Amino acid sequence: MLNQRGFTLIEVLVTLVILLFGLLGIAGLMAKGQRVAFEALQRQQALALAADMSERILGNRSQAAGYATAAPLATPAGAGYGLYYADLLKNNITNCATGNCTNLELQRYDVAMWEGLLLGYTERLAVGGTIIGGIVNANGCIVQLATTSANCPAAPAAVGSLFTRTLRISVVWQGNEDTVDPSLVAGNANMTCGTGLYRSATSRRIISTDVNVLESCP
Repeated sequence: MLNQRGFTLIEVLVTLVILLFGLLGIAGLMAKGQRVAFEALQRQQALALAADMSERILGNRSQAAGYATAAPLATPAGAGYGLYYADLLKNNITNCATGNCTNLELQRYDVAMWEGLLLGYTERLAVGGTIIGGIVNANGCIVQLATTSANCPAAPAAVGSLFTRTLRISVVWQGNEDTVDPSLVAGNANMTCGTGLYRSATSRRIISTDVNVLESCP
């Protein structure tokens, strides 16, 4: 018989099975990469929103305490309640973009606009208002950590004197996968923003930034 060369059917099937497992591995790696990239995008947007509120507070220092009162840990601004932005849409809050505002009106407007950003109002379809981006179930809290107002001298010596108010701005959102409850991490005091608003404590993501505000002594 003449010598014959080639592959048997079994060899072809084994090769296809090996190739299939390799392709499945690549597909799984791509899916994992997409999830990681999405988590990174969410964190980047959360950091930008925290920085946005920091700038708003520093631009309206006299109302720093009011910002913390408006978005406490128990009732954060954002997806959990959505009250401030709704009031702005109903004209119950003065729109400082179209007219002059007092410092108090500016504080309320800032919180409403911040809540709108948390809700993703800048990333909605023009028709229907469907959200097409933004952070998943975002909420934001502002907490006063400390104040040195007790060191202010008595009037009239207080005129021209300053004290420091330290605020912590937090943005929380819904993560793709369960990891660790942020409030249980050592040193994470005042990191309970959004607790109970997500499918589980371990799916809650949070970033925080502290801002020191110099204010005039009363």
